[in-house]
Amino acid sequence: MYMKKITIFTSVLAIIALAVAFSGCDRIAPLMPQMIDEDITIGVVVSLTGKDAEPYGLPMKRGFLMARDEINNAMHGSGNIKFILEDDKSSEEGAIAAVQRLVDRGVPAIVGIAISDYLEDAFPVAQDAGIVAFSSVSSAAGLSSIGDYVFRTGLAVDIVNPSGVMLTHEQLGYKKVALIYDAADTYSVSSNDELKKALEANNVTILTEQTFETKDIDFRTQLTSIKDMGPDALFISALSVEMTQVIIQAGELGIPDTVQLIVPDLTAAEIQQAGAAAEGAIAFSGWTSLSNIPGNQDFIQKYRAKYRIEAEPWAAQSYATLNILAAAIGKAQSADSAAIRDALAQTMDFPTILGNFSFDPNGEAVYDPIVLMVKDGKLQLFSVMPDDEMPSMAMPEVTIGVAVAQTGENAEPYGLPMKRGLELARDQLNMQGANIQFVYVDAMSTIEGGKAAVQELVNKGVPAIVGIGISTHLKQAFPIAQEAGVVAFSPISSAAGLSKEVGDYVFRAGIATNILVPGGVAKTHAALNYENVALIYDEADTYSTSLKEELEKALAAANVNILTVEKYKTGETDFNMQLTNIKNMEPDALFVASLSREMKQIITQAGTLGIPASSRLIVPDLTNSEVEAVGEAAENAITFAGWSSLTDTPKNQAFVQSYMDEHGFTPGPWAAQAFATLNILANAIAKAGSTDSAAIRDALAMTSHFPTILGPFSFDPYGEAIYEDIETIVLTVKDGVLQNF
Repeated sequence: MYMKKITIFTSVLAIIALAVAFSGCDRIAPLMPQMIDEDITIGVVVSLTGKDAEPYGLPMKRGFLMARDEINNAMHGSGNIKFILEDDKSSEEGAIAAVQRLVDRGVPAIVGIAISDYLEDAFPVAQDAGIVAFSSVSSAAGLSSIGDYVFRTGLAVDIVNPSGVMLTHEQLGYKKVALIYDAADTYSVSSNDELKKALEANNVTILTEQTFETKDIDFRTQLTSIKDMGPDALFISALSVEMTQVIIQAGELGIPDTVQLIVPDLTAAEIQQAGAAAEGAIAFSGWTSLSNIPGNQDFIQKYRAKYRIEAEPWAAQSYATLNILAAAIGKAQSADSAAIRDALAQTMDFPTILGNFSFDPNGEAVYDPIVLMVKDGKLQLFSVMPDDEMPSMAMPEVTIGVAVAQTGENAEPYGLPMKRGLELARDQLNMQGANIQFVYVDAMSTIEGGKAAVQELVNKGVPAIVGIGISTHLKQAFPIAQEAGVVAFSPISSAAGLSKEVGDYVFRAGIATNILVPGGVAKTHAALNYENVALIYDEADTYSTSLKEELEKALAAANVNILTVEKYKTGETDFNMQLTNIKNMEPDALFVASLSREMKQIITQAGTLGIPASSRLIVPDLTNSEVEAVGEAAENAITFAGWSSLTDTPKNQAFVQSYMDEHGFTPGPWAAQAFATLNILANAIAKAGSTDSAAIRDALAMTSHFPTILGPFSFDPYGEAIYEDIETIVLTVKDGVLQNF
């Protein structure tokens, strides 16, 4: 089969970008696509009649229409999106016929089809005709493998269910469970299969699997059997009609509150129908109205104003779907299906109301799943753990290798802060019942030192190594751990793609540049409206080069003119020639991509040369350490960050205070990320119940929604950090310290 994402990790131009308007509020101004000049007609297949209309089809239609109208209004008549709307009549036959009619009418793309059963039979019609088929809701595992023209916005159950099980099991501690599912429905069977795998991976006993078939209305026999077994939790995999009845009848049968109902894809619609029986139920989702992801609250307000009802997840996913498709059409600059397919396949970190959105190599959605719980009749973010309590850490005694720069140029800016953060986390965890010991080896601020440190720790037989902050050093040192089958976990390295490049034992807590930069550029460009900019970067440093590349992509997507890209090499001390060239070009902003030592010299020399304040310095990963070192020259500089001592994420202020009590000064981001890293690793070791490296690796890979001072933390499929519901933080230097921008 043709693999869609030959260039999956090449970021797509953000033709539709969500830019935060800095006018004292969180309002978002969508920057609409540069569409092709002629109108383009897209087919829409949804259930307008039948049992699937109200729970799925009509919300999808509303989401599509709202997105279409916004895009067309922004285009001012220059290349509008038009719809041909087809009713699938809530049946497989209706879906097949609807897709065939649209293929016959020559549309280049079709959106819709909620039900995985229908998609399995209908989308091959579009695939065979070479027409893009893009489902906004379907989520049974693996269906995009139908072919290279098939894409999906809904998170597949093999992504959602494992993360949901991990989080709920971690907090609720259920040991024996029951499952009930629709054996005649593709989604429900797939959901149940993934739940089983995840439960078995977490050593949970499955007492029984009860089945029914679509259109059944009496589930009392199955539910009575479940009740008699006394499970700790009951997992329900079903579509809306049957799901609602299972919940209601469970309540009527008196299944006690001690049996936790866990219902993937439960929404407000089913809760309203089920009433009190749904109270306390847990859902796994890809979207929530509670999220402050850029654009989401604006979408919710506009949806409420337009339709006089609250937005549903299927409307939100459909709204995002059309924006993703419109961006691809704009990138392709063509109404040709193959060109649109290729542009869609390159979608990477595209800002949507679902979060930064990508496709995997098979056209499946990649973004952050969410766990919710019904409280007082409404879905709320799931949490049973008080923010001010740390869990008791029941885990085996373990010795962890620490490879950080304790001497040399990288010691104080990176290595020693990481060491302090790791030690604070270790001490707190040990007070909670863990028994973590460290073996230190100095990485000595060099590639050779990093490699030697990792090799020494591998030779000592540690199951996991934390440290190695510099991406250039990581590329050389972590393959040693990978080849030895030892977990290697960097708290701060952030050049794009390194965890994937090195291997499955490699994890990172730092936000990669391809995640950090687009949000930072969007926010600063919206606020400052810079038109002409300059870049300077270290061409010999992996992180700096990656940062420069992501800045170029993000600036191009925002239609910002890059006047010049100046370069130097690690260890250089004189940047006057490059900065003089930049000064003479009079840019609105100067972006600096550099590690700490050269960064400080560039900022200092820019001030000495008299680069004016009107050329705003923007320096990703600038910290108070560099600000203090360069003094006045850093005033008004801007930075992008994944963590700030100013944020109120749960436990963050407690961490800041503990760190200050211990060391007498405010922590920086590298200490914070190291503190979070050890907590994430300790949680994985506790979940694995083992000090075996492979078991720890597998437990780490399943980390999802884990509460940290960085926010709820997950790993993507390649071991890269995802800070959920936390936007790129933008800070600026005021009166010599970093403050909120």
